Amino acid sequence: MFRSLLAMAGRGPKYIFPEVDPKVDGDDCRTDCNDCTVKCPQNVKIDTTLPMYGFIKEFHAHILVATGQTDWIRKVEQENGSLMEAFKSDAKSKHGRLMVSASNLTPPGGDVPNTSKTTVLLLPSFTFVDDVSYSDAQHVVQTFIDVSAGTPIQSISSPRLNSRPCPHDYVVLLCSHKRRDARCGITAPLIKKEMERHLRGNGLYRDMADERPGGVGIYFVSHVGGHKFSANVLIYRKKEQQMIWLARVKPDHSLCTFVGINISSLSLSLSLVPSNFTRTSEADSPGDVECYRRMLVLHKPRQKGIDSIG
Repeated sequence: MFRSLLAMAGRGPKYIFPEVDPKVDGDDCRTDCNDCTVKCPQNVKIDTTLPMYGFIKEFHAHILVATGQTDWIRKVEQENGSLMEAFKSDAKSKHGRLMVSASNLTPPGGDVPNTSKTTVLLLPSFTFVDDVSYSDAQHVVQTFIDVSAGTPIQSISSPRLNSRPCPHDYVVLLCSHKRRDARCGITAPLIKKEMERHLRGNGLYRDMADERPGGVGIYFVSHVGGHKFSANVLIYRKKEQQMIWLARVKPDHSLCTFVGINISSLSLSLSLVPSNFTRTSEADSPGDVECYRRMLVLHKPRQKGIDSIG
C-alpha cells in the first residue's frame, strides 16, 4: 500500500506533503485509509475548532527518562528523587529551554529497575546515556547537549557516564499520561497499534530490545503540553534533524507517512495545514531543535499541497 520515501529523496522538506492526486487517491481522499482496523472511540472528545499555532514554546533539546511505566503522577517533575525532578530543577542549558519527559523506555535492571540510576535518551541527537543518577543531571546537559557547534555527537564522551547512539532512524513519542488527561491513556495505545501494524509489514518496527540499525521506535511519554487538543504525537527524524509535532491525531491518520513509508497518505485522510518546521539559521549545536505545532484540520475540504507559515 505504501510508497517508499526513497522515491522522494533529495527533493527537500516541502515534498513531505505532496499534492493529492484523485486518480491515485480517489475523489473522496480515502483510498489509503479504508483498511484501517483501529478506530478512535466515539466518547473521546477532541477540540477541533481552536487554532493551535503558537501554543508550543521553542525548546533546545528533549530528554526522555527511562521509567518502564506508561502512566505517572500528574506532574512528573514533582516525583521526589526522580531524574525528571533533577533535570527540571537543577539542569540548565546555555542554549535555551529543555523539555523533560518520563517515558516507558526500559530502565537498567528491566523489571527490577535500579531506582537510583536510569537511562536517558537525548533528542534530536539520538543519544542514550546510561546509569544516570540525580546528581548527574547538569553533567549530562553540559557534556552531551551544551557542546560546540559542529561537534560530532560520536566524539563526545564522559569520564563518569557511558553513552551510545540510538540505532533508530525515527523516534515516535505518544503521550499516554492518563492521570494528566484520560483521553491520552485511550488514544496512545490505539495510535501505536495502528502505526505498528504498518511498520511491521515493512520491516521497520523496532521494539525496545531490537538494536538493529534503522527503523522506528515508538515510545510512550508523559504530558508534553497542548492537552486542550489531546492526542499529541511527536516524530523525531534523525537524518533531517527535525521534530514534527502533531495533535488531534486519530489512528486512521496514517502517521507512518512521516517515518518514511508513504509520503502521501497523510494528505489523503485529512486536510493538513503545516508550518515551516526546518530551521532557517545554522543550529547552535548538534542538539539544537526548533519545533512547531502542526495543525490537523478535520472535517474540512481537502487541501492540496503544502502551506508554509513563518
